[in-house]
Amino acid sequence: MQVKLEDIIQSIYFLPQEILVDVLGNFKHLEYPKNHFLLKQGKPCKHIWFMTKGAVRYYYTNEQGKEMNTWFSMDRQVIADTYGIVRKEPSEESIQLLEDSEMYSIEYTSLQTLIQKHHAFSLWYIKLVELHYIAQIEDRLADLQFLDAKQRYQKLLSLYPDITNRISLGNIASYLNISQETLSRIRAGKI
Repeated sequence: MQVKLEDIIQSIYFLPQEILVDVLGNFKHLEYPKNHFLLKQGKPCKHIWFMTKGAVRYYYTNEQGKEMNTWFSMDRQVIADTYGIVRKEPSEESIQLLEDSEMYSIEYTSLQTLIQKHHAFSLWYIKLVELHYIAQIEDRLADLQFLDAKQRYQKLLSLYPDITNRISLGNIASYLNISQETLSRIRAGKI
């Protein structure tokens, strides 16, 4: 079933039809192949993407040259380097597609114009930030502080039941902040 941008937008906060039409006119439909970079570390983020199909990983490369995954976004999720885009600073992470993907993008400057133009869209944006950033980041921090590796893996599976069919175990282990060997032992029931 094809996910429509209108449905994603309206699920965040309902917009009146005339405002919705104006908002939809600022988005572009995009399709990219697996391994395409939406953003590379050190570059400014100028867009917010609404994924309709696919999967991405957010990662940074540490001083030793090792890639460390910090986040995954999959079907029907919002993608952006929020820290960099708001502060107008180069991104500290890369955002790379893990599957052939479809999405809609909006330039951050267009988003700001819509916020100033429509009060209802301002409320929509507040709800977007609450749902897709504040709540998710708080949840991620709590997981890293209070859950052990097995609990973090089980929670990831509850959020994304088919993640092991879509994302490599190496990327999953990096996200969970464990070695791939530890992840294998968890999956085998040895931990």
